[in-house]
Amino acid sequence: MATITSRQHSETCTHCGAAVIGPEWSESVDEQKTIHIWHCVVCGNEFETQDEVIEEKPSDAEFVERFLPNLLVG
Repeated sequence: MATITSRQHSETCTHCGAAVIGPEWSESVDEQKTIHIWHCVVCGNEFETQDEVIEEKPSDAEFVERFLPNLLVG
């Protein structure tokens, strides 16, 4: 199961503190990282944030139970 750590789809300008709704540009760098470019309409500041996917690997027992339930012997 993957967990995404994100700054949502709104941000606060790093220069003036104004609310910035929605990034100007978003780009996936790889399977685990997305970069967002933000532009503040109040002061013109541009800044970047990142979202990262953190993989939580299931234990062997969780894997067997989830994907191979018919092979469990009781």
